[in-house]
Order: sequence, then structure tokens, then C-alpha cells
Amino acid sequence: MRKEAFLFTREQLEQLKTPCFVFDENELRGNFSSFTDALKDAWGDHARVSYSVKTNPFPWILAQAHACGCMAEVVSNDEYDLALSCGFCPEDIIFNGPVKGREWFAYALRNGSAVNIDSKRELRWVRELAVGSDAPLRVGVRVNVDLERFLPGETIGGDEPGRFGFSYESGEAVRVIRELDRIEGVSVTGLHMHVTTLGRLPRAYEILADHVCKVVKECELADQLDYVDMGGGFYGGGLRNAGKYEEYAHSIARALKEACDPARTALYVEPGGAVVCTPGYYVGRVVDVKDMGEKNVRFVVSELSRLNIDHEMKKTAYPYVLFSRSANVMPEQHLCGFTCMESDRLCTLLDEPELAEGDMVLIKYAGAYSMSFTPGFFIEHPPAVYGFVDGTFELLRDPFSGTPATA
Repeated sequence: MRKEAFLFTREQLEQLKTPCFVFDENELRGNFSSFTDALKDAWGDHARVSYSVKTNPFPWILAQAHACGCMAEVVSNDEYDLALSCGFCPEDIIFNGPVKGREWFAYALRNGSAVNIDSKRELRWVRELAVGSDAPLRVGVRVNVDLERFLPGETIGGDEPGRFGFSYESGEAVRVIRELDRIEGVSVTGLHMHVTTLGRLPRAYEILADHVCKVVKECELADQLDYVDMGGGFYGGGLRNAGKYEEYAHSIARALKEACDPARTALYVEPGGAVVCTPGYYVGRVVDVKDMGEKNVRFVVSELSRLNIDHEMKKTAYPYVLFSRSANVMPEQHLCGFTCMESDRLCTLLDEPELAEGDMVLIKYAGAYSMSFTPGFFIEHPPAVYGFVDGTFELLRDPFSGTPATA
């Protein structure tokens, strides 16, 4: 599909070192702020956005989240360390994930992070750490709900339940919460849910919130619950998705208020793609055009690659903007990447301006799960990164620019 450019001119893009990613600072900050405003409107002041670091861990993006008053949601020791280095204090970090390191787990608990227990070994660690602890340990528990029973065909796993956290249906989640609350010096003060539906449905979060209420009532947590963390998997961002944040926020809040008091319990959400996807662009030049075979199939070779924006190579089209000098329209052109992999074909361009060497191609909505999956070194080093700040481009990461040694 073809999209009109509304931020950048060809002349501006030609000044950039390509290939590169570009992030619009205004839109990125606007997404963080808009989701936060939607949460506070639905829940009150005890509501915060916690940016999902894995979606794009580039430090500049974390700095924007921090500047907008967001928390950082991390799922590994390395991400926790990165969040600290980007200015987040432990109290502003949510520590999730199935494989945490014991030292980082203990550090996070003792320094006020929201730590959501995901495994039996973490349950054992809490018991061990509680012995001789100078301060009470406040922990969260990830509760796994079999959403497929309520929304058939919407979950990634289908008929098989998810593997994270503790199952509500089996009764394990309630047993773990009660076991933790019986440990001297330990209190369950948080509940964590997370789901990604294929349709990114607000109804899915209502169902999760309903189960939060069930757990709160069954385990009598209302008077000790510091937070409910509803996870990620949201959709939204930019003008094209206006109103989505509000829809999610009010769907969650309506259901949660059945058992949770907004004046007592904070509401956290963990958006990733919903805030960082739309501000991101992937830009490169055309380096060659060739007609192949008896049918003269037109191939346009570019500096881009599917690997940098679609690591599984599942998508068949990407929203693009073409910057062509030609007035000729080509019935069919195949836009390809720089790698030597035949499958590195981004999309087929139908009835678009003819592309030639030096023309520019821009892929939109490229901010999420692109840079985080970009190979550290596969054929080329990772692309350059720019921030578009107050109408100008700021180089945030310089690409590899090595030159051959002279004889």
C-alpha cells in the first residue's frame, strides 16, 4: 500500500546516512503521554505506563519514556541493568520474565521494584531471601488465564494454554499466592496479567480484569494490593489510532473496580508496539534496478532488508513512501533488500512511479520489534539511527563506516 509522506521531504532524507531508522520525537512522546492520560482519566492518579523495553531497547527511546514519567518493564538481567543506566530508579522498574537471575531478582526485591514471580524457583528464592531480611518482601504474582476458552481463535497458542506464570484454572495461582502470604516477612502486593490476542481486543483485557477480581476476592488481597499490572499486547499510536488508548483504559478500569480501589491500588500497563511502532521509520536508497528472465521481471535492489523490520519474514507488504524522480508509472516492481538471500523481497509495488538508482524508499511504522531483532552483524552492521527533533535530524547511532586499508 502507498502512504503519503507528511513529515520528511526527499531533500531532507537525502542528507541522511542510509540505511537508517528515524524516530519522530514528538509522536513518540505524544504516545507515551496520551496513554498515560487515558489511564489516569479511567483510573485516577495511581496509574502509570511502563514501557516494554524488549520492544525497542535503544537507550534514546528509554530516555524519552523516562522523561514522560513512564516506568520501564524488563524481562531479563540485561534489560534491568539497561533501565538503570538510562536513569530509571529501581522503584520505577517492573521485573517480569520466566528466567531472572537470582542476584538481580534479590536486588530488585530489596530495592523496591515491582517483581512479578513467574516460576517455582522464584517462589523458592523468595522463601530463602525472607530469612533474616531486614525489611518485608513485597512481591507480585503472574496469573495465567486460559483466554482461548473465552475468545476462541484469538490466542497465539490456540487450544494449548500459555506457559508463563501460574495457572488460574488449575488452582495453582491461588495456591501460590496463599503460600507466599504464609511466609513470615512476605506479602503479595501485586498481580500481573499479560496476553496478546490476534485482534488486540479490548474485550481480552476485560476478561483478564475479571479474573484479577476473582483472585483478589478468593485470596482476600484488597487491603494489601499495591498494584495490578495488566501487561501489554495493545494496539495504537499516532493519529491513525486515535481513541484506542482510551478504549483499553476504560475497558480495564470498569472491570477492575469490581474488586480494586483506585485510591488504594495502582494500575500499570506495559505497552510496547502501541507506543513505539508508529513513530519509527526505516529509510534507504535504491542501489540497482534490473529486468530478469524472459518476462523482464523488474527487481529494485535497495539498502533495506526484511531482516531489519520483519525478522521472521512473515509479512507480505509494508506501508511505504516512494521518493522517485520519474513521472513514469510501472505496472509491477519487486522491492528487494541488500542481502544475498533470495527471500529478502520486501513487497511488490503495483502501478507506482518507476524507481531508479539513488531514489529513496521509506517504510512506515517500523519502530517495534525491528531494531531489537536486527542482527548484530549479518552481512552488514546495524543501520544508523536518527531522532527527528524539532524539525531537524539528530544522529543517535553512527553506522559502520570502515574503509579498506591503503597499500
